[in-house]
Amino acid sequence: MNIILCSLYYETKRVTGANKRFDYFGKTLLEQKDISLTVIVRAGENPDWTSNVITLPRYDNIPASIRRVLYCFHLTYIFLKSKGVIINDFMPVPLWFSNKNKYFQLVHDIRNFTDYNRAVLKKIASYIQRAQWKNVPNILTVSHFTKKQLVEYCNINPNKISVSYNGIEVTTREHKQRDIDFLYIATYEKRKNHINLVQAFSEYIKHINSNASLYLVGRDLGYRQSIEKLVVELGLMDSVVFIETITEEELKDIYERTYCFVSPSFYEGFGMPIIEAMYFGCNVACSNIEVFKEIAEEHAFYFEPNDVKSILYGMHLARSSENNNVNNISYVESKFTWDSITAAFLGLVGK
Repeated sequence: MNIILCSLYYETKRVTGANKRFDYFGKTLLEQKDISLTVIVRAGENPDWTSNVITLPRYDNIPASIRRVLYCFHLTYIFLKSKGVIINDFMPVPLWFSNKNKYFQLVHDIRNFTDYNRAVLKKIASYIQRAQWKNVPNILTVSHFTKKQLVEYCNINPNKISVSYNGIEVTTREHKQRDIDFLYIATYEKRKNHINLVQAFSEYIKHINSNASLYLVGRDLGYRQSIEKLVVELGLMDSVVFIETITEEELKDIYERTYCFVSPSFYEGFGMPIIEAMYFGCNVACSNIEVFKEIAEEHAFYFEPNDVKSILYGMHLARSSENNNVNNISYVESKFTWDSITAAFLGLVGK
């Protein structure tokens, strides 16, 4: 079976959920018998796990809107000539679809239909996305929550939407000394809700443990300065650690040193750090939102993300519980490994 895995958003030096899905899903596909895999990325972003790569020009000096159109033409031409299965996360979607292949548009979330729309043209962007998603033959998304939203917000036929969870890389856990009280991995943007987390952490410092630490890992999308300002105002400079760039090995080390992973996000399509944290034995405290309850089920402590006291209480419960919960780890291993996710996808496409 020929499979094309395409992401023009992929960046080799950035640790994100979307990039991890591309890497680990691709590597696991390569391990399967009778699979021929081709990946499509931008120039300079070749993954180190395959040599069968099509690279498209970066067009960095061209306005983003024109660049997107050029990529749309590139991909339309490539996909029309291709036979097999295509998984593509780039938008705009191809102009035409061929009967020679089975096309899946990968959708991580539909934030452009929420208050957290980052698109420049907002309503116009969401209108275009809706029209394109309705036009594609198949959609692959990462949670039943996002599938439900695609049906409700975009009137997509549920029969053409398949769910393929994100997963974890099975690795050796070293059970290091845990010296980080709280960890949050998220880009600095409004929906990630760093403000309420820092305020709750300040209360934790005042009333529970004055020596506690909070590590914030992620790149800035416009909100980091306001978070740093709040940290200074609350006198938390010695307690809050900011990390922007990180390797997979460094991230693994931090998970293994962390007591509690906390995620106060208002909106997500999945939430990969939650299952990664559980896999490395961290306790999890997270927002009481539908997608987190779908992926973590009873294996997390839930709080209301708009309520600082509720966040504080969830953090306290998670931090005071024992780590390396066998039930949590077994749950992740039974549901979120790339081997099982890949096998389910191949079953979907008839292999």
